[in-house]
Amino acid sequence: MDHNLDDVERQMEFVSAVTRQRESRAAIEHLIGRVIDRLGGGVDPNLVVLFATREHLRAIDRVAAEVRAAWPQAVLMGATAQGLLHPSCSYAAHPALALFAASLPGVPLAPVRLGLEDFEQAPLGLEKWQAMLEVVPDPQLILMLADPFTAPASEIVDALSIVAPRVPIAGGMASGAKRPGQHVLLLNDRQHRSGAVAVGLGGNLSAEILVSQGYAPIGEPFEVTKAEGNVLLELDGQPALEVLQEMVSTLPSDTKNLLRGGLMLGEALRDPNGFGRGSFLVRPVVGVDQEDGAIAVAGLVDEGRTVRFQVWDDTLADDLEMLLLPQVAAPRAAGGLVFASWPREGPLPKAGLSVTRLQKSLGYALPIGGMVTAGEIGPIQGVNYVHTHTASLTLLRPATAPAREPQRPTPSE
Repeated sequence: MDHNLDDVERQMEFVSAVTRQRESRAAIEHLIGRVIDRLGGGVDPNLVVLFATREHLRAIDRVAAEVRAAWPQAVLMGATAQGLLHPSCSYAAHPALALFAASLPGVPLAPVRLGLEDFEQAPLGLEKWQAMLEVVPDPQLILMLADPFTAPASEIVDALSIVAPRVPIAGGMASGAKRPGQHVLLLNDRQHRSGAVAVGLGGNLSAEILVSQGYAPIGEPFEVTKAEGNVLLELDGQPALEVLQEMVSTLPSDTKNLLRGGLMLGEALRDPNGFGRGSFLVRPVVGVDQEDGAIAVAGLVDEGRTVRFQVWDDTLADDLEMLLLPQVAAPRAAGGLVFASWPREGPLPKAGLSVTRLQKSLGYALPIGGMVTAGEIGPIQGVNYVHTHTASLTLLRPATAPAREPQRPTPSE
């Protein structure tokens, strides 16, 4: 799709709608009608994102066909999820079906499908990403949805860092299934049960991605003095497991209780503010070896890096609100996508993530939609990573957005 001056001068518009109707055909017809009403006459979206809980899985082909019939010119992407994130719907609500529709003048789109055959040689999906760049030579954002069982998300992100460096990636892993083949990814006229789907967006678009980590660092930072792959063998010259056990023995009882929500390891990023909250790439601890005194984590760890153990303290929403504070003076966003997950076990109450609370922090009813994921994709300090138990909020606005005027808060739609 070419973009010209007339496209740029038209207004960027977003609509997000959700329904809890159980019958899939009635649900999608209702959603399409609501989107058409809110967009107004003469405005058609060129990007539509569909989120569905598993109750709509059997009818997902019909649901997608209805969306394509309504807007055949639009790029459609979507995924099934354990829960949806929307101002009008609790993440625990089932069944649920949501549409996030965007009219993006001056923004060329390039859909990308990555199948299992694209994962056989590194960098993963190279030819597909190069084809995307031919359509969108100036990508401002890549949206990606992937199957956690079959898509090596971290390696895909690494490949994109080579092909499209400094381009932010937003999205997440489909959720809710217990085995391969039970998730569904949508891209235009096709549905897939493996791999990944993505859309590159360029032109007159500004994308700001905020990533919130609901973790608190515990103990002191350590240097990785010996490691093999994803296994920590020594910290500060001592067996890694012994260091962990000694550190845990010194923690206060309330902090020890937080360990029931899972132990994580944070790898320090380059941060002039030190090794506090938000200065780490956080990954789960997946096992220990009592005999070797080793600790295994979900990701490679290099020797010489600084690490610090982390615990989930259920402050995901609080952190995201803090990240939103600078938005008070920023140009008003036109739409937003949110992807998040959190532990389901542990001593803390899990209220999830309130999208309405995010709108209140912004001071206006931002059209926003998203889903509960099995892992999130987003940048920290300008580098894209795959995360666990984080929340990423992508704020979208025209690159030529005017300065924001003071506005009174408006109620959520």
